[in-house]
Amino acid sequence: MSFVYMKILESRPQRYDAGMELLTLGSLTQIKREIAGHVPPGSSVLDLGCGTGTLAEMCIERGARVTGVDANSGMLAVARRNSPSANFLNISLSALDEHLEDESFDFILSTLAFSELTRAERIYVLKQIKRLLKKDGRVFIGDEIIPENFLAKCFYYAFRLPLRLLTWIATQTTTNAISSFDDDVREAGMEIVDRKQFMLGMFILLEIKI
Repeated sequence: MSFVYMKILESRPQRYDAGMELLTLGSLTQIKREIAGHVPPGSSVLDLGCGTGTLAEMCIERGARVTGVDANSGMLAVARRNSPSANFLNISLSALDEHLEDESFDFILSTLAFSELTRAERIYVLKQIKRLLKKDGRVFIGDEIIPENFLAKCFYYAFRLPLRLLTWIATQTTTNAISSFDDDVREAGMEIVDRKQFMLGMFILLEIKI
């Protein structure tokens, strides 16, 4: 995901969802619907990197109690309008240990947040997820990855590398597309129990348990 494009979208939160739908060719909505479909009424849900609150609202519509976390105050302003009954926290994912108590949630969810983190940050957040998850709780993470299929990988690099170069020229930084979650999840002491691919394998939905 282009860091520049993401920042442009985030600077105009009202346009973020439409922009992400275009960028993911509709895969993001599919992933969110799939995640929300697993959440039963009465569940306590934590949405990490909740953005404008679209996934939070899907879960609330199913009768869940949702806490959303995002560092972007503009995005949360839109989220609060979209999902007024949710509890939103304007904090970074690196501050979870300062604000949330152990074993507080039945479900912990995230979409397109982990690909914005370094590997060390991903492992930290995964360890926090393990701390925050109730016994027998479930984790669903939907994000961008480097596809395993050769042809899909060629398409991915042909599309992504020019964006990475443009990003570096403009900002001297870039995102860290994930080649695999497996080692990160194992290092955090959890296990991937199911995975589903979207958009030629460029996006993935993982179910994780302790």
